[in-house]
Amino acid sequence: MKYMNKNDYQRGWHGGLPETVCGFGSKVGATTFQREWIPEQVSKYGITSIADIGAGDLQWAVLTEFGCEYTAYDLIPRAPGVMEFDLLTDDLPKTDCLMVLWVLNHFSPDDQQKAIDKLKVSGSRYLMMTYDNRMEPCT
Repeated sequence: MKYMNKNDYQRGWHGGLPETVCGFGSKVGATTFQREWIPEQVSKYGITSIADIGAGDLQWAVLTEFGCEYTAYDLIPRAPGVMEFDLLTDDLPKTDCLMVLWVLNHFSPDDQQKAIDKLKVSGSRYLMMTYDNRMEPCT
């Protein structure tokens, strides 16, 4: 099985074109629920800061009133304000909530476990994460 590498990420995904190179999950129409749900959770749980790991090009995030401090990170920064960050090798930022949406599905099972192990010891109070249990690598 072939899993993604940094060169693959640089290319982007066709599923979101022409709106975004970050794939279908970053399209505005595909994020309606999360753009409403995330601010509700911020308010409900008193979340003060979010680190968005895998923020992409901020296509949907710029339309969201998070209600707290929001910082964007990605392996390939595609928008101003997004900081370069590798979930597998870099130290996780200190934050109240880590948001890892549509990221782990691009990793091999071993790298998924490595990422989960890092998230568990991050010191963050909350984790918002999507999970895709397909057995095939996501390309």
